[in-house]
Amino acid sequence: MLQTQNDFLREYLPWRDEYISVLLGLEQQINNGQCEDCGGGEGLIRCLSCSGEHAWCSSCAVKAHQHNPFHNLQLWNGKFYQSTTLRDQGYIVYLGHGGRPCPHFQQQSNPPPWSDLGAMEDVFGHGEGDTIYETQLGLSNLVIVHSTGVYSHRVSWCQCPGAEMDRHLHLLKARLFPASITRPQSAFTFDVLDNFLIDALECKTSAMSFYQKLRRFTNNAFPHKIPVSNFFIIVLHAYLTKQDRYRELMRVSQYMEGFDE
Repeated sequence: MLQTQNDFLREYLPWRDEYISVLLGLEQQINNGQCEDCGGGEGLIRCLSCSGEHAWCSSCAVKAHQHNPFHNLQLWNGKFYQSTTLRDQGYIVYLGHGGRPCPHFQQQSNPPPWSDLGAMEDVFGHGEGDTIYETQLGLSNLVIVHSTGVYSHRVSWCQCPGAEMDRHLHLLKARLFPASITRPQSAFTFDVLDNFLIDALECKTSAMSFYQKLRRFTNNAFPHKIPVSNFFIIVLHAYLTKQDRYRELMRVSQYMEGFDE
């Protein structure tokens, strides 16, 4: 006999309180605040994108996500988990050598305390300009648009002789489509471009609506926190600013359509 919607609801109601209890239990601190990998650090970080429950210290979280730059992390603040980013934990995306640091890359262990004021701001507060310290290390800020949101990452470019002119190709080899050829400051994953093309084909989703969805994925509670003056620019008249990721999404998606023909 085919069950109706009312039948499914009657099955669920006796379990409602148990479901709520389980959901609330998921918000408790994991592993009593101990890092599951090193065992010595405070395991205050969890990942909402990884399967299972995990508790990491900052360095172990970065190590565990070396090849997963678009996972969404949360940090235990003593009372509850709040959003944090891989970038805030010291994550660096290495380009040009298959995800490994360039042999010519020399990272200093102790940066000057004034070199990156505001490093503890959330992802919406990071500007596109690079600090003097980061420039010396061959690091720069890169905005990456993925199907799960918009991410700001610190990128280590290849430092091999002559590699500076090929940065857009290094992005492409990492399955990141650059928004520009010279000095790219933003890129789109192949996955988000595929998602956009399918949404446009099957759901008739406009580029603006699709990007608004990405805004919600990035910060559903406070999408208005994305400042107009920064790199998450959403305006109705996209031609008003060259930094608009909406316009870049339109341009890059046209490139990809050309490849599919």
